[in-house]
Amino acid sequence: MIKLRDIDKYIDSKYQRTFILKGIDLDIEQGEFVTIMGPSGAGKSTLMNIIGMLDEPSQGEFYFFDEPIHRMKERKRSELHKHHIGFVFQAYHLIDELTVYENIETPLLYKGVKSSERKSMVAEMLDRFQMVAKKDLFPEQLSGGQQQLVGVARALIGQPKLLLADEPTGNLHSDQAEEIMKLFQKLNEEGMTILQVTHSKENAAYGNRTINLVDGAVDTDDRH
Repeated sequence: MIKLRDIDKYIDSKYQRTFILKGIDLDIEQGEFVTIMGPSGAGKSTLMNIIGMLDEPSQGEFYFFDEPIHRMKERKRSELHKHHIGFVFQAYHLIDELTVYENIETPLLYKGVKSSERKSMVAEMLDRFQMVAKKDLFPEQLSGGQQQLVGVARALIGQPKLLLADEPTGNLHSDQAEEIMKLFQKLNEEGMTILQVTHSKENAAYGNRTINLVDGAVDTDDRH
């Protein structure tokens, strides 16, 4: 599903080149639940953003379902991202001025989904996440755990092939974190490919593979 070959990401200043990622080789199969761990500054979020097509590598090859992403124009990449990738962030990134219903609906508007279809898809998500009663509330009226559930629902509504989660439980207390991780585990059992960045060994244990980054390079890659 994902194939990275010799991926570098660097920043050039006047006198030196600073590497954020160096020589990353990685294969992720469909249906895996992969965790990326490592100290702060190891390049975890940068790697996630490259795989999520929000950022480009400085050099190297990136294939997504055998499509050469590294050769694509930005517009084509953006289309692939929109149709195949869901993102869940630590900071929720909900739109404060929109209700729960409208936040979940937003990706479908970007994709140009018809109104009647949007209604049934959002209704299904609200039902699945037991949020029907909260559909007209705004993010500030929800707890952190509820906001993250809305974030997950929004990421899933476009039926992505790949779910990317960057520190998805970083702002949650332990009960809420466990609820989110069990949800990810269930989604993975249903066939969703998941890639998460986390500092938490408890969260990593929900997946079936842990990749450790150190100084922008893969240090270990363990399947559990």
